[in-house]
Amino acid sequence: MNLTKFVGGDAGESEATTGLNLGASIPLLRFGPLSIVPEVYYSEKGSKQFVPATTTTFEYGLNYIEVPVLAKLSFPLKGGLRGYVQGGPAYAWNIDCTISATESGTTNNLGECGETFSSFDTAMEKADRGIVFGGGLDFTIRGLGGLNLDARLVRGLARLQKGTTGSDIKNQAFSLMLGYYLGR
Repeated sequence: MNLTKFVGGDAGESEATTGLNLGASIPLLRFGPLSIVPEVYYSEKGSKQFVPATTTTFEYGLNYIEVPVLAKLSFPLKGGLRGYVQGGPAYAWNIDCTISATESGTTNNLGECGETFSSFDTAMEKADRGIVFGGGLDFTIRGLGGLNLDARLVRGLARLQKGTTGSDIKNQAFSLMLGYYLGR
C-alpha cells in the first residue's frame, strides 16, 4: 500500500491518496549482515490538489514501474525474528497518468493525461528518480521461508514536469508492504 502526495515549493495544498505497491525483490550480494537488494514494483502514486479560491479539487493518478536498488543491513532479534534498515536510489518509469476533477461534490473523470490535457502530458516527465529509506521485520517460518513487514519512505528527487521552468513538484510515498520470502 502506498500513501502518496506531491511535495515541493510549488505543490501547494495537497492531500495524500492511497494506491497499490506490488512487486518482488531478490538479495544479490551478501557480505555478512549487509546485502544489495534490487527490486521491481508496480507503484501507484499521485495526489489531490486544491485550487485556491475555488471548490475544485484535481486528483492525479500516476502509475510507475519502479526499480529501487537498496543496501540492506540486517540484525538478529529474538527467536526467528530479524530486523533491518535499508536505503538507496530508485528509478521509476511512468506508464499511466489520469486526472479527475471534483467541483461542488461532483466528480468528473477527465481521462488520460494526453487525451484531455495534452499540454500536461507533454510537460510531464516519463521517468522519476528518487531515494528510498526504510526498515522492517522478517519472521522466519521453519521449512517454509518467512513473512516480511516493510515500511519505507520514497522521496522523488526529480521534478514531475519537464525543463528547468517546470513547477517544483515531486512525488513522495510512504509504503507499507507485507511479503513472503523463500529460504533464509
